Amino acid sequence: MHGCMGAWVHGCMGAQYQRFKVLTTGIVSLVVMLGVARFAYTPMLPLMQQQAGLGLSDAGWLAAINYVGYFSGAILAALISNLQIKDRLYRLGLVVAVLTTLIMGVTENFWLWAASRFFAGFSSAAGLLIGSGLIMNWLIRNGYRSELGIYFAGVGLGIAICAMLVELTLPVLDWSQQWYLLTALGLALAIPAWAWLPRPDQSPIAVSASRMADHPPGKLFLRCLMAAYFCAGVGYVVSATFIVAIVQ
Repeated sequence: MHGCMGAWVHGCMGAQYQRFKVLTTGIVSLVVMLGVARFAYTPMLPLMQQQAGLGLSDAGWLAAINYVGYFSGAILAALISNLQIKDRLYRLGLVVAVLTTLIMGVTENFWLWAASRFFAGFSSAAGLLIGSGLIMNWLIRNGYRSELGIYFAGVGLGIAICAMLVELTLPVLDWSQQWYLLTALGLALAIPAWAWLPRPDQSPIAVSASRMADHPPGKLFLRCLMAAYFCAGVGYVVSATFIVAIVQ
């Protein structure tokens, strides 16, 4: 009896540890693909204006191109239902996030910066939309609550970490060196974000032996939700990108 109890406790602890790893993977992936690849541009903006000669108009264009990349990635994510393809795009997003961050530090060419911002926006869609779907699928399939509120904490955490890193290194690093530091941070975090997310299971049967069923809401609800999400996006993009420059 004691042996059975010990095995049950060990199994429960192992399952909770796996759940913790998957949720941590989600948080870390958002730090990389949202915090580093996308929103690190915000605290770096004043420094690039001072040291790299980035003008106000060009700064606005780079931000706009970043959101075009995110919009393109969001549309692609909406068109793909195959979990294996989503998994590949998620992992590609991690690689792209690191490379686009590196590009920002190695050049002063506006068009290379623009390409970097576009694909950084693309990778942020992979983290925010595709990653959340993969993690929610794993949680539900294994009998856990979706708990995406914990997952999305990675967005705020990534923004805060990058902002603090830029602020703390201002006295010792110039703008390009700070991009290299952000690249190193992204690379270090991309490793667990890649390794800890299980490959998706497309079986219609969950671990509990119950059949996975999809019950989407009605078309009217989806249209209202998309309209609200569109308005929310328009409302936050300017302040989220330029708040540092505005305050300064």
